[in-house]
Amino acid sequence: MLKNKPRKLGSYVDYMKVIFAAGFVYFTILSLKRLEGKADEGMAASRIVALQRNEISALKEKEASIESEAKTKEVSTRAEIASLEHMVASLEKKLEEARQKQTSHQFPLEELKSPPNRRAAAVAKTLRSVWGAYKKYAMGADELEPVHNKPVYWDNTNKQMVTLVDSLDTLYISGCRQEFREAVDHLVEHFDFNPPGNVALFETTIRVLGGLLSAYALSGDARILSKAVQVGNSMIPAYSKEVLSKQGGVPHQYWNPKTHKSNKGFGPLLAESGSVQLEYRYLSHASGNHTYDTDAMRVFEVFHRDTKHGLLGNTFDGNHFSGTVNTGSYSDSYYEYLLKLHLLTGQNEGVYKDMYIEAAEGIINHLVKKVGNTTQSYIVEGSFAGEGVSTSDSAFEHLSCFVPGMLALGSEYLDDPLTAQRHLEVAESIGEFCAHLYLDTASGLSPDTVSMYNGKKSLGRTNYGLRPETIESLFYLWRVTRKEVYREWGWKIYQSIEKHCKVCPSCEVSGYSEIAEVGTTKPRHTGHMDTFFTGETLKYLYLLFTDDSALDLDCWVLNTEAHPFPKFMPLYNPGGTEPTPLPEKCSNPLSPY
Repeated sequence: MLKNKPRKLGSYVDYMKVIFAAGFVYFTILSLKRLEGKADEGMAASRIVALQRNEISALKEKEASIESEAKTKEVSTRAEIASLEHMVASLEKKLEEARQKQTSHQFPLEELKSPPNRRAAAVAKTLRSVWGAYKKYAMGADELEPVHNKPVYWDNTNKQMVTLVDSLDTLYISGCRQEFREAVDHLVEHFDFNPPGNVALFETTIRVLGGLLSAYALSGDARILSKAVQVGNSMIPAYSKEVLSKQGGVPHQYWNPKTHKSNKGFGPLLAESGSVQLEYRYLSHASGNHTYDTDAMRVFEVFHRDTKHGLLGNTFDGNHFSGTVNTGSYSDSYYEYLLKLHLLTGQNEGVYKDMYIEAAEGIINHLVKKVGNTTQSYIVEGSFAGEGVSTSDSAFEHLSCFVPGMLALGSEYLDDPLTAQRHLEVAESIGEFCAHLYLDTASGLSPDTVSMYNGKKSLGRTNYGLRPETIESLFYLWRVTRKEVYREWGWKIYQSIEKHCKVCPSCEVSGYSEIAEVGTTKPRHTGHMDTFFTGETLKYLYLLFTDDSALDLDCWVLNTEAHPFPKFMPLYNPGGTEPTPLPEKCSNPLSPY
């Protein structure tokens, strides 16, 4: 529009020229006629000619003035257009720079003040990179070996697609819906749970059954539920009354669905026996078959019998749970599930809440120790000694870093505000210790264990296996306290993972590897990428940085593999009181994809 204005002014000048010329001709003709009729009026004719000449001169001056004004306006307009074009070009350049930053998967490692939504987007890009590598090199395998890009199967006779299933809900929650659809299509066509040999009950339940159930709960795709039912039907006989009566009431580590025979392996273990109930309870709710729930809960009879100070030994000797009392290997998720069984059915089954509070008090009173004069605390191991618990300094496992998250989440549901405050303070103290397992190493990543002696730590097992427990706790601590320090610590951990664990930094798709030595700035990749990297580590990082609406903890409970299940009302209330209904916001229908 601006470029046409000078042309309009030029047309106006031409039009005025015609008008002035026509006026001149008219007055000239009129004057000549008067001269012909009145020769004696010569003096008058002379005046008329002089007048016309003056008018012609005035018209020419006006014409020159109009042309000058038009040229001035044209120059001004052209300058305005040039200025606008320069401004547009500058804006387009800035927009392109922003687009390049948005699409790049390389984020500045020193940047700690980027907004949370950008941090969540960075994690989602990491997930897409990992998924792309798995899809390209190992689709359908249990794991990807990321250094040589080779598929890995846990058992050549039992292909469970563990990485695929473990990744489903993380893809969905982080907005990778196209990748989610690809994974579901592959699952529906190729997944057939019909193992000819032994199945690890615990790992298969929390990763495979849990992953299928959460993907169904989020998407509403009944085809996924049918796969979960297939898995559940293969394994639930291991928890039947007939089988458990021959094993002291406790399931063994392995189960053969073909022969219906069990193998205790190096167990039975507390965590493996007491960390499958969330999955089978939700499977009963989703399928309408309450056999899963009834059978899986049967082992709680033994837990009630053997508990001291809310604690249990981590191994079952055929008669009792005995051995080491700890929150790490062999024990960890049992304590977590006491709380989450209470939450899963809308806080309506108080028996699990009571067991959780007793266990949390037992951990705090008997196993938590301060680190010198600092604000940090750590957790020791112990054993039952008479009616008490005897403890000593020992190795602290990264596995135990789930405890701060458990205590923080649990503090939200305690009736006594002083107890809730004490639990949260302990959670923050242990959480700080776990964060410094990362912050205090050369690589910025945590060792698998540290040795503790008189409150001082030294490196134990020096590998970092892409573990999620500290990030899990940072997520819960952030949700409960809203202290930005937990997001900052999480961002630093994410940056260190990007810097040291990504196998091919310049590649669009790449696996991530465990590192062998956290005490160096140039660690070696071991070539192992556990399925919990996509199932837990990246999910908790994404949830730490994104909005609460991505997963509302008022409505969802995450299992020990970070697979979320929706809360639901229990079929009956053991306490005999009127059940508390779920919040109205939790009754929304499943979201489509």
